[in-house]
Amino acid sequence: MAEATHTTDPGQADRGTTGSGGPGHARQLTVEIRSPDGPIWTGAAESVTVPGSKGSMGILPRHAPLMSSLDVGLTRVREPGGKEHRFITGSGFVEVQRNRVLVLADFGDRPEAVDTERARAARDRAIARLRPPQEAVDTTRAEAALARALQRLKYAGQPRV
Repeated sequence: MAEATHTTDPGQADRGTTGSGGPGHARQLTVEIRSPDGPIWTGAAESVTVPGSKGSMGILPRHAPLMSSLDVGLTRVREPGGKEHRFITGSGFVEVQRNRVLVLADFGDRPEAVDTERARAARDRAIARLRPPQEAVDTTRAEAALARALQRLKYAGQPRV
C-alpha cells in the first residue's frame, strides 16, 4: 500500500542538535520506509523499532552502523514530541548509518487501513495451498502470503497511538 509520504526536514538529524551528549550530539534520526510500491513514510524520529529476523530491534540516535534482515511484523516510528506511527511491514532489510534509518520492506500497511475480510480470505487461501502440500504449489510463496495475512489480522484496526 503506497501511503502519502510524511516529511519533516530530513537534514535535521544529520546537522546534529545539541543535547545531553554535548555539541554535535544528534537527537533525531532521519527515517525512510519504502516498499516496491513507493515511499511509505519519511521524516524525523527519535526512535524506530523494527521486526528483525532475530527479534524486535530498537534504534535510537547515534546507533552503530547496522544492516539486518527483517521479518513480517510491526514497525514503529516515534517522532520528536512523542507521536507514534505504526506500520505492518513485510520482510526486507534495515540499514542504519549516521542517524539515518532506511527500511526496505516488500509491503507496508497502516493497521487502521487493513481490510480484514481481504486479509482473512488471503489467510484461508494460503492455508488451503499448504494443506496438503502439492507439487504444483510454491510453498515458499504460500508461507509468505500466510505470514502477511496473519500479521495484517493481528494488528488490523489498531488506531494510531
